[in-house]
Amino acid sequence: RKEIEIRFSEVDSMGVVWHGHYPLYLEDAREAFGKEYGLEYQTIYGNGWFAPIVELNLKYHKPLRHGQRATVDIVYRPKPSAKLVFDYEIRDEAGELCVEAHSVQVFTTVGGELSWDNPGFYAKWKERWMQTEP
Repeated sequence: RKEIEIRFSEVDSMGVVWHGHYPLYLEDAREAFGKEYGLEYQTIYGNGWFAPIVELNLKYHKPLRHGQRATVDIVYRPKPSAKLVFDYEIRDEAGELCVEAHSVQVFTTVGGELSWDNPGFYAKWKERWMQTEP
């Protein structure tokens, strides 16, 4: 979970958060997840890998406005393959759903080669957190 406060620079001329800022809120949630569970971007890179996003879907339900606080909930969806899959919900202070989202990241070498197998560090991470599918 990541708490956010909507800044003036994030709203458009209609006074609502510009749609392009929502992926940044999701990024903040992924960073918070990584910090809490030991899967930070620096850890991924430090092990010789990148984790680029290859899929990002957002469904907008209700706009957020300047000065509001919101919560981004993130859920890791374990997969046997070499990918990071997350689902998100962004809710306003009243708990109303504003955005549903989904992202998929794959693992590539620093040189850009796609990995079909779980990198060693990620396989160990999955073991540690018991996040593999039955």
